[in-house]
Amino acid sequence: MNRRFFINSVALGGAALSLTPNLEGLLAKNKKNNTVKIALIGKGGMGTADANTALRIPGVEIIAVCDVFQARLDSAKKEWGEHIRTEMDYLNILKMPDVDAVIIGTPDHWHQKIAIDALKNGKHVYCEKPIIHKRSEGKALINAQQSSGKVFQMGTQGVSAVGMEMAKLLIENGAIGKINFVDARFSGAPSMLNAFRTPQGASSETIWWNQFIGNAPKRAYDPQRFFSWRNWSDYGTGLAGDLFVHVIASVHYITGVSEPKRVYSDGDIVYYNDGSRDTPDVVFSLVDYEDKLKQQQFKMFLGANMVDGIANDWGSTNFKIVGEKGTLQVNWDKVSLQHLQEQDWSTYENILHGIPGFDSIQKVNDKEIHFLAKQDHPDAHYLHFQRFFDAIRTGSPVIADVKFGVNASTVALRCFESQQISKII
Repeated sequence: MNRRFFINSVALGGAALSLTPNLEGLLAKNKKNNTVKIALIGKGGMGTADANTALRIPGVEIIAVCDVFQARLDSAKKEWGEHIRTEMDYLNILKMPDVDAVIIGTPDHWHQKIAIDALKNGKHVYCEKPIIHKRSEGKALINAQQSSGKVFQMGTQGVSAVGMEMAKLLIENGAIGKINFVDARFSGAPSMLNAFRTPQGASSETIWWNQFIGNAPKRAYDPQRFFSWRNWSDYGTGLAGDLFVHVIASVHYITGVSEPKRVYSDGDIVYYNDGSRDTPDVVFSLVDYEDKLKQQQFKMFLGANMVDGIANDWGSTNFKIVGEKGTLQVNWDKVSLQHLQEQDWSTYENILHGIPGFDSIQKVNDKEIHFLAKQDHPDAHYLHFQRFFDAIRTGSPVIADVKFGVNASTVALRCFESQQISKII
């Protein structure tokens, strides 16, 4: 599935300086002390991408990798150097005193336990979404982070996109009036049925199967479940935890809501009836937000159809917010405003000029305006990790802390569970 990465190169330049030996030594010492040494736990596709993004941030070094598949450990040394320490047991990684922070890119059912163990061992944590596999896991994770005092950030990179910051300010300043509806859809073309083939080198001897299973129901070795774990409720959280959580997190950031009044979902396995999954390939959720004073009251529709090869929808990077005065189409690097009345674009320029990544306003007509991010500004993945490492170095706040992450993850899990039991949650 297309993860829709937007990766820009960041060039650093400057005039050469002539430094005294003492100053050179001081700068070298400060640089060494300021280096954040990371370990990756879970070197699948997302974990690898996360590590590579983290390494784009100056002063970050990867020194260890954990995975339960030997071939991934071998590839880590090829990608990042023979000096990398590789382990199948993540607890051995957490015992390393020189590891400052961990990136958790494992299947969902391991997120909370590894994160808690990492926090207890004094490590900062960047954890992929959803950060919990069951709603009951949230409180313990929040307590562990608060007890440790370490930085925790959830890997919902979209909240760091310039487009989200623009949308937040526009809504706060009444650009579309009171919100009543959010619409986000995902689509993907169907693949050939019975297409799974075990990757080369994968076997019960090269994969630590029992460790992968963890607290999930015990099963005999099954490579399809290992490599396609997102399809299975024992290890993943369906399309809600994989996809919907991105939109949920962005909407929570933009609007300030944190908990819906009710959630209803429905879905089915419409196409992939070849035994490759037990979670729907077509699903929709209706999320109802309403605060006590009814200052925020809106519905959110989330839909995913993995048997749609035409629509090309990808809600995490392109969704709609509807208000009583107009509509915002929110992208990572662009926000489009359509309004009922003629608009003065200069008003919006005053609102957005303080955003570092904001570039310009494009007037389409008197009632439609586009707000554009700078083309050479760092992408959302980079900015998200930059916030994480800035927090480690300076104590600055992260944008998706543990409480924010638990709230967004919980809504996604409510979507997932509602579909499973066919009831409003």
